[in-house]
Amino acid sequence: MIFGKPDATMYAGMQSAKGAAAALSGSDAVDFLRESSLIWPKGEQVDRGLNRAGRYPSKKAIIGQWGEGEVMQEVRGSGTAGTPPNGLSPFLETLLGTKLTNAAGTVEIGSGAVDGFDSTLDLSVGQVLRVDVAGDASKMEIRRIATKSGGGPYTYTVQREFSQAPVDSAPIAAGVTYLHLSTETESYMTVEQYIKTVRHKFTDAVCESLALTIAEREIIKGTFGVRALTYAKTTATPDPYTEVFDDTAALGGVDCNLIVGTTATNMKNVDCNLTTRRARGGINSAGFGDLPWNQTFEAGGSLSPWVEDFGAFDDFFAGTLATIEMSKGLVAGNMLHIELADVQYTGPEVGDDEGDFQWNLPFEITGGAYIALF
Repeated sequence: MIFGKPDATMYAGMQSAKGAAAALSGSDAVDFLRESSLIWPKGEQVDRGLNRAGRYPSKKAIIGQWGEGEVMQEVRGSGTAGTPPNGLSPFLETLLGTKLTNAAGTVEIGSGAVDGFDSTLDLSVGQVLRVDVAGDASKMEIRRIATKSGGGPYTYTVQREFSQAPVDSAPIAAGVTYLHLSTETESYMTVEQYIKTVRHKFTDAVCESLALTIAEREIIKGTFGVRALTYAKTTATPDPYTEVFDDTAALGGVDCNLIVGTTATNMKNVDCNLTTRRARGGINSAGFGDLPWNQTFEAGGSLSPWVEDFGAFDDFFAGTLATIEMSKGLVAGNMLHIELADVQYTGPEVGDDEGDFQWNLPFEITGGAYIALF
């Protein structure tokens, strides 16, 4: 029997606690790309060094087992505004730590200002919102909540001013935001992977890294590095589920709205990399005892703009902090917004593409990464 990647299926769901495997279903299907290496059992073996009166190597001892691999997915919505994408959501949540959802709402009458608004929606600082500031879909603007006060209606300010004060009863779209609040505890997911009759079940799994790529003529996608504390293997059960996918349209790099600071600019590609977990064990733990967050995120990336307008980058070159925002999509349920806050440029690399100069601008992310879907 030949086992091939087209035969592979995968499912992922959030656990209620470490050690408590999630009950999965067909709607938890992971819509991974074929470039994925998938998740595989790993083991650590050490040489015992025994002398058994022979010329062959000594037998090794197995002292640790875990799961590890990479899963590539499109970054896109579920098709329903305010509903997280099934197979993608656990990877983003275990990477960043927090998933915040909001129902649709409105701006309170008489409260709209260019720097904020009032609303009965109970939102969190750091949550990303889409507000139709003109009262209809003609002027959708996405902002992150900077401050919150009051007890309902709540008063919110945003991290970047709207182009106009939101009109009375301006619609606030339903959405979901993934972010790191620095106050949450470690979260885990369960991943089941099937290849014909072989099943690997990974419990206490986390996404510990993300390499996100946005290029001009490519689908927006991410490579998620996954590690699991435990795995179980069985050949008794083929895939028991019927896969249900969030069958929304792909989001591509063309026609993305990308803002550096406050200026929209043309870009060849953008990429960012986040790493946040580490494997940790000890004498009193069974194998890897935990997968806690690092004390700091390893967070960086690069921009590749054409050398045609220096205006958006003058302060960036001087080392001034900037915010990078990217929006894509016009259909509710499949709108993507990514914000990289307080980005600091670290040095230029100049090249050319068919005779046109372009920069490669590496940067570090010092203020946080936010991924939102509406």
